[in-house]
Amino acid sequence: MRFTSKDIVIEYLELMVEKSQLVIERNISIINVHDFLSSPEKMEKFDAACMLIQVIGETAKKIDDWTSAKLFPNYPQVYWRGVFGCRNIISHEYGNVDPQQIFSIIKKYLPELIVCVTKIIEDLKDGKHDALF
Repeated sequence: MRFTSKDIVIEYLELMVEKSQLVIERNISIINVHDFLSSPEKMEKFDAACMLIQVIGETAKKIDDWTSAKLFPNYPQVYWRGVFGCRNIISHEYGNVDPQQIFSIIKKYLPELIVCVTKIIEDLKDGKHDALF
């Protein structure tokens, strides 16, 4: 593990929460997956959402690397391999991105991620997992 301070990990976790909230807020008007495809402007929303989801996944992967994959397994309520995998698909196979998956991520999984990551931040601030640093 490359040495990374707990404060940097907390900062990156807070970035994940911030970007997740931003995706949710910017897509509040998207009611169903077809809304993403209904106009050029809505397709731009889809593309922007994908980029922010990619940032979230990349940030999570960095944290996982920094903690030698020992932090996230303590929080199984999030499917972390899915977070990393989504990032990989958006990064390397953008043509295969499924709009239904992105819609589900925004409406269902990002709110769950926010709750979990907020808990991780609280736990780190309370000294839990200090052995990782």
